[in-house]
Amino acid sequence: MIYNKRMLNNLRKILTITVLSGSFTALSASPIETPNSPSNEIKQFCKELSNKLGTVKYQGCLTLGLQVATTRSVEDRPLTYREYVPETIESVPKRPKGRILFLSGIHGDEYSSISITYLWMLAMRKHPESTGQHWLFLPLANPDGLLGQRPSTRMNARGVDLNRNFPSPDWEQLALPYWKHFYHKNKRRYPGPEAASEPETKWLVETIERFKPDAIISVHAPYGLIDYDGPEHATPDNIGGLEHKELGTYPGSLGRYAGEYLNIPVLTLELRAAGTMPTEKEIYNIWQDIEEWAELKLKRKETDF
Repeated sequence: MIYNKRMLNNLRKILTITVLSGSFTALSASPIETPNSPSNEIKQFCKELSNKLGTVKYQGCLTLGLQVATTRSVEDRPLTYREYVPETIESVPKRPKGRILFLSGIHGDEYSSISITYLWMLAMRKHPESTGQHWLFLPLANPDGLLGQRPSTRMNARGVDLNRNFPSPDWEQLALPYWKHFYHKNKRRYPGPEAASEPETKWLVETIERFKPDAIISVHAPYGLIDYDGPEHATPDNIGGLEHKELGTYPGSLGRYAGEYLNIPVLTLELRAAGTMPTEKEIYNIWQDIEEWAELKLKRKETDF
């Protein structure tokens, strides 16, 4: 069943691309004007992003209507976001079915997670009000990891794994001991000197508190599965060709903080490769199943609005 036909039809058009050796090398999508001209800061951000990722095109990035948060990354890069709200009916806002926070790029070396989010945002831009959900996209949660390091790194500019830095209640007791004994001080998974020590993590926590999402979708790579943390009613079926497999949570991870502590459904999409994009068909099928999951699993009570 397809719930957002206009968005999915637009995704089909955008996915008229050249696939070479499993990698996306060109994107056929005509620019669409945004209500306001992009700021110089967004232009610089899009330039850096398009220079780094072959799937991301500079002009396409400019049309996304990205906004800049007041919080900055460690290296003073912008933290960007974009909201998509339900359509209006005769000037009366349509009641959203739910609020979904969608984030990617929390690990800077997972290129495919950022690129696929860009394509989905391009698909949504043509009919930004057609969705039944209220979406908040954070397309690059760790800009320094992707853009400030050569090669790009999982961690931020201070060497902290942001997905081990969330302030779960057990962070102070378990995060550093877990890192030392279970990960043998693996630098890629360093949780930081204290919970929410990083500006990027603080921004994510503040965004969750302010937006009050009914669900969080986080895109990663390269395990080729879907993971889920949170209340049982929102447990997913397969998403595209990705099968559901419980990975468990870790002190300071988003799943433990938001899924277990805050009881917010957290759906983690693990793409099959960090450096190679899924096929056109798989990209389409994943998004269609995301729409279906949101429609069927995230029904809210009328009193919640």
